[in-house]
Amino acid sequence: MAYFLYNILIHLSVIVLIPYFLLKMLTAKKYREGIPERFGFVDKSKLKNLKGGKVVWVHAVSVGETKAVLPVLRLLKRKRPDIKIVFSTVTATGNRTAEKEGKGLIDALIYFPLDLPWAVRRVARMIRPAMFIVVEKEIWPNAFRTMYDMGAPVIIVNGTISDRTARRYGHLAFFFRGVFSKVSLFLARTDDDLKKALSSGVKAERAQVSGNIKFDLAPSLMDSQFVAKLKEAIGVAPGTKVITAGSTHPGEEEMVLDAFKALSAEFDNLKLVIAPRHPERFSEVEGIIKKAGFDFARRSKGGRAEVVLLDSIGELMTVYSFSDIAIVGGSLVPGIGGHNLLEPAYFGKPVVYGAHLTTYLGMAELLEKEGGGIRTGGEKELAEALKALLSNEFNMKRTGANAKKVVEENRGAAERTAAAVERLLRS
Repeated sequence: MAYFLYNILIHLSVIVLIPYFLLKMLTAKKYREGIPERFGFVDKSKLKNLKGGKVVWVHAVSVGETKAVLPVLRLLKRKRPDIKIVFSTVTATGNRTAEKEGKGLIDALIYFPLDLPWAVRRVARMIRPAMFIVVEKEIWPNAFRTMYDMGAPVIIVNGTISDRTARRYGHLAFFFRGVFSKVSLFLARTDDDLKKALSSGVKAERAQVSGNIKFDLAPSLMDSQFVAKLKEAIGVAPGTKVITAGSTHPGEEEMVLDAFKALSAEFDNLKLVIAPRHPERFSEVEGIIKKAGFDFARRSKGGRAEVVLLDSIGELMTVYSFSDIAIVGGSLVPGIGGHNLLEPAYFGKPVVYGAHLTTYLGMAELLEKEGGGIRTGGEKELAEALKALLSNEFNMKRTGANAKKVVEENRGAAERTAAAVERLLRS
């Protein structure tokens, strides 16, 4: 009965949202991508490389989850070169990231079907997975039920459950306890995540803490010539101090620009790079920068300026590598939860972020404990934090080194995760 009600609701939701998505499809290319696949119609030619081995279906919603799980899959394929990997994402940017960074690793790349029972079953029958892996917090009842019925173990890696989500699972325990009972292995980030998983319905013998795989970040080897060309393209001359605000959201660019304006009055040779989280906001952010009155350039159009809009895909990590300070967006305004603080930390950069962290709160606490991260409470505190770093070169370098230390000391979750998955694959 619970699944019957769920399926009525999800079908009604799709019907109600059709006009909205039709409008989005007309105005944004990303909503037009993979439409047939989202309804279960995958071109067989996409799956041609799956013959001759056990198929492992891995699902990651977007860019962050995709980047996080790729090191696990490389380790898994090293242990089991016979397996075939189907990788699915929800977003277009996640799909492009998987295509670019998963070359030679991913055997088939698709968009994840909507959690409609008939759509999920159609794709599952084409793939015939021996195992289904989801990253972090992707809980899809019909997908889990379909895999369970097919005898494919369901594994949640880097599992995390927020307080808010745990309360929702508790209120709907009559349904979600059944959903979580179909999980064969829950690999939790933390002890707290493990407790929430158990209270949600995961069986105790099927759950364990493996750590956060995002600490095993392994960016693709950067070509020194490309790095040099990118620095030249955005006008990073010797002696320039670069502040990069990455993955920004509405309301955050104005805060960063106001802080930068105050800094520009005190420090010479400063450059600000702004990388909006969503590509469809590039033109909007251009207008915000122009309104603020800065000398401005878009990365895609070349030119050197005091403020550069990074309107490209896949270059943020490279820019972090030669920045002096990183501001991580999604944290300066409420309602988003923050983004991965470890990307700039990997390169030994001081990590500055706002107080509105939920998803990455644990990372923030680790960084702050070691003196590698700075949490700010508002626009004024943001400017003060940046000023303190720029005023003391030694302190800025030390903060960056402390951030890198956090990454190095917490590695190992990817290996533990791959080993646990491989054991279940053998059983």
